[in-house]
Amino acid sequence: MNTFTKISLLFAMIASISINAQKHHEEPKHTKTKEHGKHKLAFFTGFTHVSSAFYEHETHEESTGKWVPTIGLDYFYSLNKKWSIGTINDIEFDNYIIKLDNEEEEERVNVLISSVVAKYNINHQLGVFIGPGVEVEFSESTKNFFVVKAGVEYEIEISNGWEIAPSLMYDWKEEYKTFSYGFSIGKRF
Repeated sequence: MNTFTKISLLFAMIASISINAQKHHEEPKHTKTKEHGKHKLAFFTGFTHVSSAFYEHETHEESTGKWVPTIGLDYFYSLNKKWSIGTINDIEFDNYIIKLDNEEEEERVNVLISSVVAKYNINHQLGVFIGPGVEVEFSESTKNFFVVKAGVEYEIEISNGWEIAPSLMYDWKEEYKTFSYGFSIGKRF
């Protein structure tokens, strides 16, 4: 079973559990948006797995990939209680080499992935998102890649508009794919 199939099954299971839980749980009278505003700013920290990456000093044979520390800054605007639009901006702090489809090698150093996403809230805590973006590396000899980012996050309200949200994300990049997990600490205003 490939990674895409595993991620798809995970999304389906979470959605099914959430829909069943929603049938047995009454929605609170006030939503987070009404209480704390339509804007949300969040700081993300986690790890990204780059399955096609290998180190410079390693042999250029089959690789099991590399875990890369990742931080980010996200912004969302709530259109209504079900839909939001936003931007997800992550920086992967490491350098690695990937093999491109044409068998050339490309070094990636501290890349920035910036995406514009649409988010659908399945219930008041669980949301799924997807959207286009770009991966940029700030040096002269590198390529930028088109990205499609998809993910799921579970928002847990702490107090006064503050929340913590564990998340899983998958990036389909023009030349390779990555999987990320982590959590964000956000504030609604």
